[in-house]
Amino acid sequence: MDTPILKVSPIMVQPVGQPKPTKTVSNPPTPLDSPFLSGPRTKSSTRSMEVSIPIHVEHQSSEVVSQKGKMMNNWVDCPFKEHGCHKKGEKTEVKRHVRDDRNLHLVLLCQSLNPIRSKINIQQSAYVDKYVGMLQYMELAESSFEKYGSQHTFHIPKIGLAVVKATKNKSHRSIYSQPFYSHGYGYKMMAIAAPYGDGIAFREYFSIFVCLMKGEWDEIVEWPFRCDVTFSVLSDEKKELYSKTIYVNKMPEIHEFLEKPEGLRNGTFGFQNFLPLAAINEFAADGDVFIQIKVLLSHEKLFQAKEIDSMECQGDVMKINNESQ
Repeated sequence: MDTPILKVSPIMVQPVGQPKPTKTVSNPPTPLDSPFLSGPRTKSSTRSMEVSIPIHVEHQSSEVVSQKGKMMNNWVDCPFKEHGCHKKGEKTEVKRHVRDDRNLHLVLLCQSLNPIRSKINIQQSAYVDKYVGMLQYMELAESSFEKYGSQHTFHIPKIGLAVVKATKNKSHRSIYSQPFYSHGYGYKMMAIAAPYGDGIAFREYFSIFVCLMKGEWDEIVEWPFRCDVTFSVLSDEKKELYSKTIYVNKMPEIHEFLEKPEGLRNGTFGFQNFLPLAAINEFAADGDVFIQIKVLLSHEKLFQAKEIDSMECQGDVMKINNESQ
């Protein structure tokens, strides 16, 4: 008997979807719903895990910053910082920078040297001008000494009026010359005239003196002063009308005035009875008196002055004074 065959149609099975969670407005999320307190979750839980990443990164960044701070404390500046290079880093890195960036440092050095070079040029020009001025002054002084010798001309204007003023006022009894030097790099001196006389020659003679002053070349000249001094009255034609010489090495009483000046100037030495007041106008040139002061600088006289005893020369002094008078 044949068994009947049944045709069974295929059955389609569809998966049953999961029910969607219902949203309730009355129940807001609580702390228990935080992704950090819940267990393993689906995709939504992976998103919540991403929130924890910034916290971990922030903790690492503080360590990195501290490490960088320690590294920066060990950094050194480029040796050319004062010239404008701002490189800063570890010692090995800076050494490498100095080795590799030579051209940069050369340029920076040239730029920093420009203002210094200009300042040096200005100073050099000033020094050159000053040096040239000194040379000109020295040439002028040397030519003056060659032309005029070791001398100074003391000009006393209106001698008659000077005598009258001296009789009325004590402040006019002394007339001072400009300071002068005996020679180049020599003794600084000054002349003093007493138109109405001085000391025992008061009211009778015209007196003339010189004194030693503290000078620029005192450290290199010889002390005590051993040069004879000649006073000469000049005429209109600059000829000597009358002269007297004081021999300092033959006058022990003035020895203390010949030492190196401690103050501004030493005491004076010269002639109280140089010219008689009664004949003073005979020696005037247009009412003025010109007295040439000449310091005798012969080396032979300087050498002899060291050997001669002053007491032995008193007789010669008297003879010379008598001859001059």
